[in-house]
Amino acid sequence: MHSVTGRIVIGKILGLLIGIAVMSTLPMFGFPLFSMFGLGTLIMFMLMGVMIAFVGLFSRHPILNFSMPWWLRGIVMGLIFMLMYVLLSYGALVVVMQSALVSWMGLTSPFWVLLDGALIGLLMSGLETKFAGEGEQLPLR
Repeated sequence: MHSVTGRIVIGKILGLLIGIAVMSTLPMFGFPLFSMFGLGTLIMFMLMGVMIAFVGLFSRHPILNFSMPWWLRGIVMGLIFMLMYVLLSYGALVVVMQSALVSWMGLTSPFWVLLDGALIGLLMSGLETKFAGEGEQLPLR
């Protein structure tokens, strides 16, 4: 059954899985597994999933009154969350982007992770919409 709670649970689970996957790679870049950067990353991805779930309640923008399909909501929310992430953890992301594991691709600016955020937001929004529905008519259970 489609519901707001279903969207939130799916968002939290996806955020937890993506956050754990990112945290598990941090030791390769010289960060401890349970550092403040790692735990902040985990919390940020979980909050991203929950916010995408809540934004999925609106099929039209409440103020500007334009249609917001699931893919647009996911991409925009992913970009917003990753921009916040880059701005708050710029120094740590510079270390990650300048490491030998990443720099060989030519991606040296931390702002390249905005693309990752857009793709992760798209994935979260797509799975939440597919399995739990969307729009104002969703029940709260």
